[in-house]
Amino acid sequence: MTHAITTAPAGAGELVRVDDPDIRILRRVSSLGDFPLADRITGTVRRIGIVDTETTGTDVLHDEIIDIAVVVIEVDEAGEIVGIASAGQALRDPRMPIPPHISRLTGITDADVAGKVIDLDRLERLLRGVDVRVAHSAAFDIGFIENLMPGLAGAAWACSMRDFDWMEAGFDGAKLAHLLMQIGRFNTAHRAMADVISLLHLLAHRLPHGGTVLAGLLANAERPSVRFEATGAPFERRGLLKARGYSWDARRRVWWTELSEGECAEEERWFREHIASRGPLPRMTPITWHQRHR
Repeated sequence: MTHAITTAPAGAGELVRVDDPDIRILRRVSSLGDFPLADRITGTVRRIGIVDTETTGTDVLHDEIIDIAVVVIEVDEAGEIVGIASAGQALRDPRMPIPPHISRLTGITDADVAGKVIDLDRLERLLRGVDVRVAHSAAFDIGFIENLMPGLAGAAWACSMRDFDWMEAGFDGAKLAHLLMQIGRFNTAHRAMADVISLLHLLAHRLPHGGTVLAGLLANAERPSVRFEATGAPFERRGLLKARGYSWDARRRVWWTELSEGECAEEERWFREHIASRGPLPRMTPITWHQRHR
């Protein structure tokens, strides 16, 4: 019996077998030009925008976008990627110094972005022209994008971190780079377009039941849900809220999470027991998927 082997040495003069159960081989992500597309189309096709941003920091009220990428894909009813309609990336001068740790992470320097501007009218038309926008940890990107283009408020978004049950699908964790490694891929860059390409590979990944991650993501994102706001939560309880999966909304200055309708009663009981036994009731707002992360 013969075995395929890699050409990379494991030690002095030793070659590694790719079927060795103690070794995992990672392959670099494909370029957009080589990205594998489904060869058959099921039902109607819709356009989906895959979006990523790099920013000067995490505070949506004070930090700025310095890099943005959008790839518009064509997706059929089975959740298969059947075409790439367009792709673009742009740098932007934030009119503030880029913190050193952001430059180390992204490789973007003040000199790279000096004088750079984004054609916001063109970008907004592009993002408005798709049926759904997808980002990993979408709440982060949405806040910064809506600061630049308020006309996109209320547009349809799905979050590939929140709207897909990675653990149920057999994955460990939900960070993009970690998930990418679990499907046998890697990407060395941390720029907006690199992250979009990484996410494309993840969305196209085929699960054991035969469907794609993207199909499951869109099905989950379309389900009605409830925005549960921890109104009146004491500052010193923020650690408990964060540990339970709540996010901080800097605009409304409130911790919040997203739940199904059936989970709200139990969450309210937990909130009263652990966060605020008295005071205002948690605010619960029914939302549809096009408003789910606002």
